[in-house]
Amino acid sequence: MGNSGVGMLLGDTSATLLWLWFIGAFVLGAAILYGVMRAGRLRRSERAQLDRNTEAAQRRDDPQKRYGR
Repeated sequence: MGNSGVGMLLGDTSATLLWLWFIGAFVLGAAILYGVMRAGRLRRSERAQLDRNTEAAQRRDDPQKRYGR
């Protein structure tokens, strides 16, 4: 690599390894973004079921408390 700017900054680290780091970070970021976007979407029926389950769990935990909408 010689005395190029990248070579001086990286020392013994190769430019190939640097590119692999960038590619790995991009792939990991894309996987996390996909997971977040996929997990954040519920269909109407799934949301209703989740709400019913939550209310049932709250009633079970504290039957004296009033839960209303």
